[in-house]
Amino acid sequence: MSKNSLNRREFLAGAGAAGLSVMTARSWSRVQGANDRIVMALIGAGGRGRGVMRSFQKVPGIEFAAVCDVYEPNIGETQRTSCDNCKGAVDYHEVLDNKDIQAVLIATPDHWHGPMLLDALSAGKDIYLEKPFSHSIEQGARMVKAARATKQIVQVGMQRRSSPAVQAAKKAVDDGTLGDIVLARAQWFWNQPPLPKSVELKGKLDWDRFQAPCKHKRPMDPVRWRVWRNFWDYSGGHCTDQGTHLMDVIQWFANDGKPPLAAECYGATYNLIGAEVPDTFCAVFQYPKFVATWTLTYGNSYMDGWTIILQGRKGTMVLDDRGYRIYSEPWPKTGQSPEPVMEYKGGIPTEPHVENFVDCVRSRKEPNAPVEVGHYAVCGPHLANVSLLRKQRATLNPEATRART
Repeated sequence: MSKNSLNRREFLAGAGAAGLSVMTARSWSRVQGANDRIVMALIGAGGRGRGVMRSFQKVPGIEFAAVCDVYEPNIGETQRTSCDNCKGAVDYHEVLDNKDIQAVLIATPDHWHGPMLLDALSAGKDIYLEKPFSHSIEQGARMVKAARATKQIVQVGMQRRSSPAVQAAKKAVDDGTLGDIVLARAQWFWNQPPLPKSVELKGKLDWDRFQAPCKHKRPMDPVRWRVWRNFWDYSGGHCTDQGTHLMDVIQWFANDGKPPLAAECYGATYNLIGAEVPDTFCAVFQYPKFVATWTLTYGNSYMDGWTIILQGRKGTMVLDDRGYRIYSEPWPKTGQSPEPVMEYKGGIPTEPHVENFVDCVRSRKEPNAPVEVGHYAVCGPHLANVSLLRKQRATLNPEATRART
């Protein structure tokens, strides 16, 4: 591929036009919103939950009527800053029993995603569920089966699926710009502060309710509650947390969205001392036609943040928060860095994904990240955790990804 074979100006213009579908959805929601009110509730009112709630509140016609959290100060903070008319609740069943609430935003720790999804489906609510979708592969299969037994709209909070930049990157791959992909690399680098040794609670925490789905009941520990993602009881660690986003893009672009055949993972804790899950790891995934790696450290911020690199026989794509760049093969042997032959500038906002969910609640169409996407996206990271804990290669049994009848 030569530079002369590609017209960057024409490509960028076309990519901008591709984003019109997102803008059309936004315009449509603005016109329809005032006459098509959707009453919602927030379940899980930590920082992420409140942030996504604010994205919802930008959409005309959205009204929040309730907020639920096991930590009462989170309820108060939400009411004070975002929703002074919201009714507070500690028990999420009170929210689901409210017939006026049509949809729920679930932004709890991972171990509550499955139980809350199932209960919300039974209550007839549409659901925006933060990622990762499940706490295990088997649980995810049950969640998919339950969702498909209803007519409810479920959107998993994987906002790259609705990002104009990522959608434009997908088109470039589909057009054959990279050729056959042989290697995919996902990475995430942050230098995080150490875990706190203690946490001061500023109000009531319903610890029993927080750990209700867990097999092992632990004594009250505010540290485990505050930094829950560092403990296996409540999450799949950083592998499933960030890996859900990145491995989904790789699978979407290069493997029809399907999970890997096998995984092997090595990792350890070097920085977040006290955590059960590794803060540094490298996983390798086997797919039918390529190999992928997933590397993370929270002890170093080189290139600060996430990057996906897709290496094909005709070119390489680098995708990150700035957009994407494509470089043609062969790479110059002079040591000089070549200019990209294609590029798209843009980040990963949450609003288009939220707007897509709202549009689907109104139209009853399939959202951009339905339950199957959420499930398959986290199967690979779950499999990597199995490999890490068992200290051996883990092979995915396709039957395990489907719930038995």
